[in-house]
Formats: sequence, C-alpha cells, structure tokens
Amino acid sequence: MEVKRIFYIILGFICMTPFIGKVSAECNYQRLAELSKIATNVKLSYNYDGNAKFTVTLTNITNDIYVIYYNPGILSNVTLSGLNEQSVNIGAGTTLNFNIYSNDPNCYGRKLVTKYISTPFYNYYSNYDECKKYPKFKYCQRWTNLSITNEQFESEFEKYQESLKEHDEKKKNVDVLESIVSFFSQNKWILILLAIVVVIFVILFLIKRVIIRRRY
Repeated sequence: MEVKRIFYIILGFICMTPFIGKVSAECNYQRLAELSKIATNVKLSYNYDGNAKFTVTLTNITNDIYVIYYNPGILSNVTLSGLNEQSVNIGAGTTLNFNIYSNDPNCYGRKLVTKYISTPFYNYYSNYDECKKYPKFKYCQRWTNLSITNEQFESEFEKYQESLKEHDEKKKNVDVLESIVSFFSQNKWILILLAIVVVIFVILFLIKRVIIRRRY
C-alpha cells in the first residue's frame, strides 16, 4: 500500500512538471527584458501652471505596465494605467517617485524600474527690490534648486554690483578709444597736420642742439 502511494505521488509530480515549466517559462528573462524596456521608455516632464503648482506628465504608458506613486496631497498611493498619457498635479519643491510594475498576467506585479521627478523651489528673493532692478542676477530667478541664506544673497549681490561697475568702466574706456580712432579715421588731414608739426618740432630741436654745440 505504501509503495502504491509513493508511486501515485511520483506520477502526479511527473504529470504536473510540464505545466510548472510552462508557467515559469512565460515570465522568463526575455519577457522581463521586454517589459523593462517598455517601463524605461516612460517619460516624465513638468510644466508650471500658476500658484506655485506644477503639472507632471507621464507619457508612453502602455497596457503592459502600470505606475504607482505616493501622492502627498491625499497621503495615499495612486495607480496609473491604461492610457498613453497621465497627468499629476504637485507643488513646488516636491519630489515624486514613480514605481513601474508589470501588468502582464504571467509577470504581474514584478517591479521593473523606479523613476523620479523633482520640481524646483520657489525663490522668494525674486520679489526683492534688488531683483526687480537687476533681474539678471543669478539669485533673482523665480525658480531655483539652490538654498541660500539672506547673508549669502546680500554678499553675492554686492559682488555682482561691483562686477557691473567694473564692466561699465571698461566699456567707457573702450568707447573713448573707439571714439578717438573713429574721429581720426574720418579726419585723416588732422593726422597729417600733426605729423608735419611733430617733424618740424624734431627738426627745430635738432638744429637748436647743433647750434648750441658749435657755440661751446
């Protein structure tokens, strides 16, 4: 009786083996590689839509995958699937992780890749009077990924003003030189006259020296 029982167990295992192999083969490395490529092809981008809010857009989502991310606004996970494009609204200075999973029935729930996107911080220094007067100053942009103190802002702004003064001085000197060159190029007769005067002065100076030497 015991021998017959062992026989049936072995026979049942042999009969199930082809089905086990078939199921595992359907979610093989090749299929996972295909799914990973699809997941990697998902693109993330964001646009500012006012009131310090951004719209994050996900493209290239197919039926083979689905996306899960944590939404801090509702303190819960959100699943995106079934459409080529999805949009998410988030605030400034926010980072979201998008975990992409397989939607293939044979590989369902397998995590394929994680992508993230970070929106820039709102730069409150952009409202300063200094920034309204000098909007090109590097710390006067509305959005920034830098975090600086008020002391750093003031110090860098002073350096910026000094650099502008130096630039203006150099520009003035160049402008004066260019004006002189332009004047003489348009009035060549003045150069000729000055050259004649210099030659005459040199000749008179030499003659005077010769006369003085002869006297002594």
